[in-house]
Amino acid sequence: MLSIVALLLALSAQPAPQSASMEASARRLEAKLIAPCCWSQQVSVHQSPAATEIKKDLRVRLARGETEEQILKDYVVQFGEQILAEPPARGFNRFLYVLPPVFLIGGAALVVVLVRRFSRRSATGPAETPRPTEADAYQARLDEELRDLD
Repeated sequence: MLSIVALLLALSAQPAPQSASMEASARRLEAKLIAPCCWSQQVSVHQSPAATEIKKDLRVRLARGETEEQILKDYVVQFGEQILAEPPARGFNRFLYVLPPVFLIGGAALVVVLVRRFSRRSATGPAETPRPTEADAYQARLDEELRDLD
């Protein structure tokens, strides 16, 4: 009798890790897919019948033994690459992965150059006031004559 209870406990304990790993896989896939009803949110957070149907379908497919890669490929075939929350890093999409670090490094370099330039100006002292030129004298005379007309 005791061995039967132990056997039942052992058998009931094994499916739990599989279902936990299957649930984790399903949640990863939900985060990787965009809801096809409006293409605005991930399936994991979207509240719509289409998103609910995809969530159910993911769990059924994982229970059948399909891998995450197979499921993603099937959805891409069915809906196109727009179903993916993160576009693949190939073709023009590579720029999405390359440009942010390039802009970050370029922006940091620009900040360094500007800080050095402004610190050099302040270290040399106040800038000299420019001498008035003929154009400045003409402008002053013109302003004075216009004030007199008013």
